[in-house]
Amino acid sequence: MNHRFVSAGVVLASAAALFATTCGTAGAAPNAKPGTAAVSAGATGATGATAWKPCHLPAGYQHIFELHSAKAAKGGTVVRVTPQTCKVNTHNDEDVAYTPSGAARSLGFASGASVKVLHDTTTVKVTPKWLATHKLANSPYFYYRVNSHHQITALEEIYHP
Repeated sequence: MNHRFVSAGVVLASAAALFATTCGTAGAAPNAKPGTAAVSAGATGATGATAWKPCHLPAGYQHIFELHSAKAAKGGTVVRVTPQTCKVNTHNDEDVAYTPSGAARSLGFASGASVKVLHDTTTVKVTPKWLATHKLANSPYFYYRVNSHHQITALEEIYHP
């Protein structure tokens, strides 16, 4: 009788360990924020070390940043951001890791800048001013472009499933 309880305990402990490993809770990235489950460092799997590749950027975008805040200033909008590099697990494209690539900085928007944010799983165009008055529901990470005056000309929120 005791042997059965010990065997059941071993099976349950093994199942819990497997669940924790596959859900990525053991390998959460140090820069992961609550509510952004797709941002993780990716633990090594049963088959060996995790292979990573740079994230694919949409056509015309060359940079990624983490948005910290946005505020209205002098008739425009200014955002506080940290540039990031991005890599994705080659075996699980939902496993994405961001790493700061520079110091935090403030950027303004060029006249007529294009801003796209996510609403559920669809992309919605908004004004830069919208960022200062609304809270993002998905991810603080964005693709962006700047002009020669270091003003944002295009900004698009990154979708994480």
